Amino acid sequence: MKIRAPLAFLQFLVGCFAVVGGWLMLIGRMELQQGWLQTTSFQDWTFPGIALMLLPGLGELVAGAAVVLRWGLARLLAVLSGAGLVGWILVQLLWMQVFHPVLHPLVGGIGIAIAVLGWRLPRQGRVRIRRGGGVRI
Repeated sequence: MKIRAPLAFLQFLVGCFAVVGGWLMLIGRMELQQGWLQTTSFQDWTFPGIALMLLPGLGELVAGAAVVLRWGLARLLAVLSGAGLVGWILVQLLWMQVFHPVLHPLVGGIGIAIAVLGWRLPRQGRVRIRRGGGVRI
C-alpha cells in the first residue's frame, strides 16, 4: 500500500494550518476566548501562538518534507510528529480544561493516523547513533 502521499498530505495540512493559526493568534486575528487562558499561566495568546507555529506547525512540515524526500529518519520523524500532535491535544485538554467537540477529536485522530502511517513506512536503511554523538544512516 502506498502511504507516502496520504502521510505527507496530512503532515503538510496540519503543518500549514498550525503555522497560519499560530500567526493569526500572534496578530490577534483569531477570535479566541480569553477565558480559555484562565487555568494557564499565559496572559495572552502570544506564547501559545508561537508554540503552535513551531511545534505542530514547523514539526509537521519538517516531518512531511522528510517523507517526501525519503530521508533516512522519515519514519522516526513521522511517528514522533504524530505522537507529538496527540500530546499537543492532551496538553491542551489538561492545561486549558476546555474541550472542543470537533477540533480536539479531529486533530487527535489525525495525529494517530500520522503516527500509524509513519510506523508503516518502509525502512530506508539502518540509522545508528554513534558513541560520540553522531548519527550514521
